[in-house]
Parts: sequence; C-alpha cells; structure tokens
Amino acid sequence: MTEPEHQGGVLSALLVKAIATLENISSVAIAIMMVLTFADVIGRYMFHSPIFGAGEMISSLLAIVIFAGLGVTNARDDHIVVELVDSQIRRMAPRLYDAVIQLFSVFAMGLIAFVLCEHALISYHQEARTYVLEIPLFLTTGLVALLAFISTLSMIAGIYLRMKTPAGDKMEYGL
Repeated sequence: MTEPEHQGGVLSALLVKAIATLENISSVAIAIMMVLTFADVIGRYMFHSPIFGAGEMISSLLAIVIFAGLGVTNARDDHIVVELVDSQIRRMAPRLYDAVIQLFSVFAMGLIAFVLCEHALISYHQEARTYVLEIPLFLTTGLVALLAFISTLSMIAGIYLRMKTPAGDKMEYGL
C-alpha cells in the first residue's frame, strides 16, 4: 500500500470512528431528552410536581444533539439542498461550483466553531451560570464549541475523502 492510500485509510478509519461517536452522543442525548420530557410531563400533570430545571436541561441537551448531528451531516455532505438559481452555474462549471460551495461551508462552520469557543471562554471568565440550575454555562457552550470544531474537521475530512474517491464509487461507510 502506498503512503497516500495508507493516509486515506487512516483518515477514513478516523472519520468512521468520529461519526460513530457523534451518533452515539446524539443517541444518548436524545434518549435522555425523551425520558426527561416524559417524566416531566407525567410529574407535571399527574402529580402537579414538574422536574425542577427540566426545560433548562432539555435545551442544553438539544444544543448537544444539534451540533453532534451536524458533524455527522457535514462529514457525509448529506444536507438538504434547495437549488433555485444555481443549476445553470453548476452546469457551466461543476467542479468550481462544488469547490466554492465546500469552501464556503468549511469557512461558515469554522466561524461558528470559533464564535462558540469565544462564547465558552467568555462564559468561563465571567463565571456565567444557567438561570435555574446555576450550572456553569461554559460546560454546555464548551461542549457545543468542541462539537462544532469536530464538525468542521469531519467536513474537511469528508471533502478530502470524497475528492479521492472516483465518481460513482460509494465509500464503504456511507460518505
């Protein structure tokens, strides 16, 4: 095996593990959200005693689900696409069009990760806490920033691996 093929194999294996980890994080967070929501509704309507801070916990878990899922979606380039005007541009220069779209996507995701990281650092230095449970805010914002950074890296790795794969060939892990 040549060096570039080996690097692609290692990158491919890392991306598969990253996707599986992000899927597991999302699955666990969604399961916790479902159980927490169910218990909160039952407690609220049957026992007139909701779970204290359930809404706050659910909103934090939702952010985790969104950004973990975004990493999977970015790696697979599996976004919903609405093409209103750009079909003519795509026909004229398909490779240039794809490159510009992918570069813009990486830039936008990188910017989101940077801003979230900045927000986590500000939350840490200001010792900001959530309103109800008074959990340090940097824990959630830091985790979301990390997931956004992983999403950016998985997007770059997915783009690289798709560029190396001949057109029409499917990658073995669904990218």
